[in-house]
Amino acid sequence: MIRVACIGDSITWGFTLLNPWRQSYPALLQEKLGPGYEVRNFGYNDAAARFDADTPYVSKRAYRESLAWNPDIVLLMLGTNDTKSRNWDPEIFRRDYRRIVESYRALPSAPRVILIAPIRVFPVGGIPILGVLPENMENGVRPAIRALAAEMELELVDLQDLFTDRRYCRDGVHPQRAGTQMLADAIWSGIDWK
Repeated sequence: MIRVACIGDSITWGFTLLNPWRQSYPALLQEKLGPGYEVRNFGYNDAAARFDADTPYVSKRAYRESLAWNPDIVLLMLGTNDTKSRNWDPEIFRRDYRRIVESYRALPSAPRVILIAPIRVFPVGGIPILGVLPENMENGVRPAIRALAAEMELELVDLQDLFTDRRYCRDGVHPQRAGTQMLADAIWSGIDWK
């Protein structure tokens, strides 16, 4: 059994979905991968990569449980909440994101760590929703994750072009059911599972 840990924020957890345990991207990925894999959702709502953010992922039980599970594959999709004004600092983001990657790479299972550059975020009526800033995503988070993937020789799934408008993310941030299916499909097809 290959253990796949999905690390992330509310987009991973399945916020806004009626049944995140069945409709989140990790649940849909489990369906696609089948019985030879066990996919677990370690998403945490509002989580950020920065260790001193308003909701640091590393301070949450989901992070500790994901490490204790000793996965074979780690899908890491953090950064959306780091775009908030109170959380955004390019140097600290890169430093702390790297520290998270290193914490998984140091596990006894020596997991394959795959970085996922998050989906775009969209303002609604010209207002950034939940304080999430599109310009920080496009000019900061996404380039930082791409650079870290190159520097650390990690696989990257870049979801920049998955959504070009907020049709599948009515609140500008979280995909609804059709959007989450697209998200799962993009992650599944963006990775060589062999």
